[in-house]
Amino acid sequence: MRAPKRITYRDTRYGFTLRIPSWWRSYCVISKTRTDRDAEYELHFKFKYKGKVYEDIFTVLVYRITKKQWVEEGYEESPLVFMAEMDGRVFAYITPEELPYAFVNKKTGDYDYAKYGQAIRLLKRMVNDEVPVITQSIRFPRKTTTICSKPYRARGVWTPCGCKRR
Repeated sequence: MRAPKRITYRDTRYGFTLRIPSWWRSYCVISKTRTDRDAEYELHFKFKYKGKVYEDIFTVLVYRITKKQWVEEGYEESPLVFMAEMDGRVFAYITPEELPYAFVNKKTGDYDYAKYGQAIRLLKRMVNDEVPVITQSIRFPRKTTTICSKPYRARGVWTPCGCKRR
């Protein structure tokens, strides 16, 4: 059995990457709308079906706190799931707890499986099966440090990395 093809999403603000199944390309749009006032940054992966955009498949949230503060402030007991800590920030995600209200039949008050059955199956697969795998794929760019040597004896030594003399 072959592993499913994946595409890499690279976040422009924080530089992290997520590996997303390539078949999501047809069913997902990305939004960076901020709705949680405690979060520093939000990245919404929204469900799209037959040209209409519904609610989130999952959301990545960035908080300016450490993992220790995350635990002390009780976030571990919330629906948010810890993904990683980097540079004094916690990266977490959340998935919806219910299907979109748009899938409800107005007459019966129940989900309309006759009309939205395929969309419901896709969304459930994405949220329940794929999101846990995607969120475990988070990677951050490596920080590289370059070292410039200082000449001790000669004043006219060329420094290729552009370091200033002290």
